[in-house]
Amino acid sequence: LIWHSNPVYTKIPCAHYLNEARYNGTQIVSISPDLNASGIHADLWVPVEPGSDAALALAMCKLLIDEGRHNQQFIKEQTDLAFLVRKDDGHFLRESDLKEKGRDDQFYFWDAAKGEPHPAPRDTLRLPVDPALAGTYSVTLRDGRQVEVAPAFAVLRERLQEYTPEQAATVCHTTPTIVRKLAHMVAEAKAITILQGFNINKYYHGDLMERSQALLLALTGNFGRRGTGMRGWNSSQLLVSHV
Repeated sequence: LIWHSNPVYTKIPCAHYLNEARYNGTQIVSISPDLNASGIHADLWVPVEPGSDAALALAMCKLLIDEGRHNQQFIKEQTDLAFLVRKDDGHFLRESDLKEKGRDDQFYFWDAAKGEPHPAPRDTLRLPVDPALAGTYSVTLRDGRQVEVAPAFAVLRERLQEYTPEQAATVCHTTPTIVRKLAHMVAEAKAITILQGFNINKYYHGDLMERSQALLLALTGNFGRRGTGMRGWNSSQLLVSHV
């Protein structure tokens, strides 16, 4: 995904790697307001209203979750989406909420088998339990109060309800059909790389656009493997690595 970048125009010495990757089976998607030099050599051009990229990414995320095409094991092990969130204040549930002199950096899963919160390991990503990704549960705080908690993934899923392809299309000015097509391309790909330039950092809340892109990759397990991740200015040389 060439997203907030136009390497055929701005990185001419390296742009040949894109063509070579495409010759070897890689699909190239250009997401940009204009049909630029990179877009005309892509398999798909996705036009967007400038600055509306987060709406597009979040609509894709909603589709992936609604259709069950997200990578649950990766989400549980490699992200914080299984951590419990307090519904009263929106903060992660911490040991300091439950115990006197508890740690502020100790978070919790919900162990569905035992019906209780379980501390997330702080020294490994290996899961000690099978964390719940859905549901609302009650825990007792150290002061005796009861509060409801839910996995962050459940909170995310609820938050994404407003990002249907039709609603997102009114913001990013592409069509719902293209949003669905791109989401399905992402779901079916063996590996996804997002190529970025400096442009996204010029936007107010550009960091949130990047977070929405990172969420898209996290939901599909596209971090930590060859040919995955978000790559910045010197990235197009690396695209050929997953061909």
